[in-house]
Amino acid sequence: MHTASCRTPLPELAAFLESFAPLFRRHTSRDSMERYLTGLLTDLPHKTCGTIADVVAGTTVERLQHLLTDAAWDPLELDEARVKRLLALHPVADGILVLDDTGLPKKGSASVGVFPQYSGTLGKIGNCQVVVSAEFLADDPASSTPFHWPVSAQLFLPQAWMQDAERRKQAQVPESISQQTKPEIALGLLDRARQWGVPIGMVVVDAGYGDNPNFLRGLDERQIPYICAVESTFGCRLPAEVQAAALQLPTYQGRGQPRKPRPAPLHTVKDLIEALPASAWRTISWREGTKGTMQVQAVAIRVHWATGSPRHSTSHSRVQTGPEGWLLAERPLPGAPPRHPGNADCRKGWQEARANTIPV
Repeated sequence: MHTASCRTPLPELAAFLESFAPLFRRHTSRDSMERYLTGLLTDLPHKTCGTIADVVAGTTVERLQHLLTDAAWDPLELDEARVKRLLALHPVADGILVLDDTGLPKKGSASVGVFPQYSGTLGKIGNCQVVVSAEFLADDPASSTPFHWPVSAQLFLPQAWMQDAERRKQAQVPESISQQTKPEIALGLLDRARQWGVPIGMVVVDAGYGDNPNFLRGLDERQIPYICAVESTFGCRLPAEVQAAALQLPTYQGRGQPRKPRPAPLHTVKDLIEALPASAWRTISWREGTKGTMQVQAVAIRVHWATGSPRHSTSHSRVQTGPEGWLLAERPLPGAPPRHPGNADCRKGWQEARANTIPV
């Protein structure tokens, strides 16, 4: 849309906003929302309250800023209404919820949550905000292109912000917001999506979340299928060894504290994959590309995700053994270049219902 100064709302936009009108108590807020969205649809290179007010008639910088900072409307209620409208327009039985984070490069130190931290957008540590997001994907029966739309998102606040009361006050960060890790925020977004009725058949995340045992335990507790990327150093235990360790209970001699059962040995993903014979790998055709059928070699092993020490068994309280599931790995065909240079090519899918799924 080209920049314009028309005071009349676009008919399509007016129809879109009609169902959201009850969420705004004052008509001035509804008008400002329409003007603000009109500005977002323009071809302005930088869309701020100032630049939008310069080209969109019938509003001012003050009105737009009031809408975003002081007007009485609940962003979560608006998000929920948007999600339910999308679900009504595109009803599906289930889909995939992708949890990830995005870095927003920033200059200065006034923006909420800005701090020198790792940004996938920058590919390095830089001054930025980090937003954890939930995206929904589902097959479209009428098209080869799947549905794909954002469900919700939440800003991550680094510890430096949580410990600086004056900085939080200046940025108007509510006192009710407590310290949360990115995996904790991601689990909260998952709960929010389920509460809003999003039909989630599986959760998919990268190794930034898949390597976190607390995150995996949270998914297990919610009893939802998932596929999580992991690094080659991630720990696993073999089902047969877990069962054998459970049967070897120490004999109590009647003196002192009874010995605790020792867990099964811990293996890294790398060690398990490298120990497999060549015959264990299968060639999988996964896509038709411009240069023909795209293929990889894949393998699946039954394991438990686990934590501890790979060098020795221990009964330390931090030792965890998750439920039995699939460790899925892929590699290029012999002689072929890797599809994702530098990325881990191991995946975990822990639910029986997805046992035969090989992520690509």
